[in-house]
Amino acid sequence: MKTTHESASLDIEDRDGFFNRHNFWKISKKLKFSIVISLVIIVLFSFFAFLPRGNPTALPEVTDAPTASPSDTPSPTSNTQKNPVTLTPKPVISTVTPTPIGNKKPPGVIESAQTIDNTVWQKIAEIAWRYYQPGVGTDEKTGLPWTGSGSPFITDWDIGVYIQAVIDASKLNITGASGDWGFNSRMDKVLKFLETRELNNASYPFWFYQSTDGKVWHDASDKTTEPVDIVDTGRLFVALNNLRNYDKNLTQRVNNIVLYGQQYNRSNYAALLPSVAADGNGSTSIYAYIICSGFAGFWPDTLRGIQTKILDNIYSPSNGNVSVNGVVLPKAAITTDVLLSCIFDINNTDSRLNTLTNQVYLAHQAYYNATGKYRAFGEGASISTDWQWEWVVFHDGRIWIALDQNYHEISVPPFIYTKVAIGFLAMNNSSFSKSLCVYLEHSNSEPVVGFLDGVDEGGSVLNGVGSLTNGLIIGAALYAIQNSS
Repeated sequence: MKTTHESASLDIEDRDGFFNRHNFWKISKKLKFSIVISLVIIVLFSFFAFLPRGNPTALPEVTDAPTASPSDTPSPTSNTQKNPVTLTPKPVISTVTPTPIGNKKPPGVIESAQTIDNTVWQKIAEIAWRYYQPGVGTDEKTGLPWTGSGSPFITDWDIGVYIQAVIDASKLNITGASGDWGFNSRMDKVLKFLETRELNNASYPFWFYQSTDGKVWHDASDKTTEPVDIVDTGRLFVALNNLRNYDKNLTQRVNNIVLYGQQYNRSNYAALLPSVAADGNGSTSIYAYIICSGFAGFWPDTLRGIQTKILDNIYSPSNGNVSVNGVVLPKAAITTDVLLSCIFDINNTDSRLNTLTNQVYLAHQAYYNATGKYRAFGEGASISTDWQWEWVVFHDGRIWIALDQNYHEISVPPFIYTKVAIGFLAMNNSSFSKSLCVYLEHSNSEPVVGFLDGVDEGGSVLNGVGSLTNGLIIGAALYAIQNSS
């Protein structure tokens, strides 16, 4: 960790792009792995050993035809600069224990539904909310979320996911306002943590904290080389902006945390705006969109038009396109669960974001039609490596690639993420999206404490239950209900 900084924004501008975080992950992954593996083995073998395992069965043929090209053609832009691609690691994996698929079990909530209606989506959200019960995925002592089962650590990205999940659960009337674990109490605990947590010598949050006591996880944070993690900060800001819009009574507390010079005099995030704007203006990464959106929620005038510029860059004719099983996609850094987070969590006005997400969905469908194999690309824990990023399109034009934390391509079967599959179903209630979800219901254990992360394309189950999976699924359910006809 650096101990002195003349200027946080200058330090960030000197980096090889602030959306590139793989260097830290490379340094600390062995440390994280060794700390977590013992917890994982104890928790998972004791908790999941009794659960029945499902066996995928034959599913109906999918005939929905993919479109040949994006439906809209954005205006060209002269900016062809490409920034490094975002690789956003999380502190600890949920588990590393693959389990072979066993015998068939009773139909899940999606398979048993004749129609995927609002009642079904409410049930899906309630299942996902099981993860956030105290003593499961929310620490009983501090009220802070755990990244995953056996992973009592959090980043600002994880806090943002949790805040958004609580907001969405409140909108769905899954959790009430009052009570020890109602909306008000949960948000009070999280905001108190943000108001009082220890900051580093540059007066910014440390990269990692312990969920069990709210203290800095120094074993990991002290390995970092930057004063602030802008990627995770931006994701947190998306949720905090949504929080103050949802509950006006919390506006001043949120502002005091984010905007420098008020009651708490916390971090001077405004000093980072020049770097956020510069990187966003030249980026073709979907990660840049969600990060810049978070900062723009608090500094709309300073960052006005940045999100539009990022999509201009992604769709620029000079940037080029690639064919993904016959579906045309921009040659940009595109991964799916971040796209879905943008759709579910950000008030978007640019139709190109929806178009891009739909085209990515169609690319998955086209792959299935061509191969008979399912996939649902995203980022998260995996069987083959500590954390992996699956890119439908990589910035250099490669398609369907999975990378580890060192930018090395993974040759083992990719992972089929439950959160992506259910996100697809929320946006496209089609025969393909339902059959993909049913496949995962057959493959995964019963969702006793929330939906499991998924299964790899070789058929091995990763019995992890985590916040990133279940938070996105709650958001998907809310999106589907709000957009039902």
